Amino acid sequence: MKKLLLYLLLTGALAFSGYSQSLQLSNIHGVIPANSIMVQEGSPDSAELITYMNVKNIGTKTVNVFCKKSQLSMLDSTELTMCWAGNCYPSNVNISPYSQPITAGQTITEFVGHYSQIAFHHFKKGESVVRWVFFDRDNANDSMSVTIKYTSYPLGIAETSGRQATMSNAYPNPAGASANVSYSIPSGSDGIIIIRNLLGATMQSEQLSSLNGKITLNTANLSDGIYFYSLMVNGKSSQTKKLIVKH
Repeated sequence: MKKLLLYLLLTGALAFSGYSQSLQLSNIHGVIPANSIMVQEGSPDSAELITYMNVKNIGTKTVNVFCKKSQLSMLDSTELTMCWAGNCYPSNVNISPYSQPITAGQTITEFVGHYSQIAFHHFKKGESVVRWVFFDRDNANDSMSVTIKYTSYPLGIAETSGRQATMSNAYPNPAGASANVSYSIPSGSDGIIIIRNLLGATMQSEQLSSLNGKITLNTANLSDGIYFYSLMVNGKSSQTKKLIVKH
């Protein structure tokens, strides 16, 4: 009887260890509990919402981690892209083509999710629901997920008239010493273009001296990697786009 009990305890322990979790998610607010549901709200005139998350290996061995997105429901004319394992992928990619090795105790801070409006100047009113999943390449049961509800509350037609702002894709992109961006902002507005790194830290800001024109962003002092540049109008983000720097 004692041998049988010992056997059951050992097999139970092995089974439990086989499904133990190595991954932990967090953001600027702290650790994100497993299978959490979070709400990320857009401002009335936003055209993009950016999700930053950290992935930590709390296990004892290196894991190679893939990122997967499950679009549970999406508003019309919206898309979702992700940056993971040193690359950013188009909206039709649901599982990152590459895995990110994370050593025991290491935290990777490079994940970025972009939820954006692709047909209008701001989101339609409504909600899109997306589940982000991070899992071990060698053991898919070793995973951590969070569900995010991207919500938006756009302005009415009367309020938005005459308030459109535009910003071109940067060129060249990838950029070496500099990149050029064309822009246009409404009359009476204050405009700034800000470059941020993957963690959301501001690396550079350029005040716009006119309502429309072209500005040259100095990228010579930026390290090689992925950045995001945003057009800010009267203190609010109007558009955000990706910039790759490669010297």
